[in-house]
Amino acid sequence: MKKTLIAGLAGLSLAFAALPALAEGKKSADATPIAELAADPAGKAILDKELPGLTDHPAYEQFKGMTLRQLQPMSGGVISDERITAVQAALDKTAQGAGPQPAGKPAAK
Repeated sequence: MKKTLIAGLAGLSLAFAALPALAEGKKSADATPIAELAADPAGKAILDKELPGLTDHPAYEQFKGMTLRQLQPMSGGVISDERITAVQAALDKTAQGAGPQPAGKPAAK
């Protein structure tokens, strides 16, 4: 019971931490479903760079509705806190107009 309560509180704190980003319409590695990140060419480029093979994974259809944070415990350590932080940093840069560009499109100057 104590572990369940602690896990629940940890999840709740992550949800509250993501609220400001959601209110501003920003994409969040903690709160935005993987499919939504991958639907945007810049978001897919970020996922492909930071987590190669994620969007091509055979089970993608099963986990695409989850967030990276939700999928993390099931990833066997592949989706680490560092990878999630790197994805979020790249998403933040993209929101500011300085993120990775999809293949075939030059960066805006």
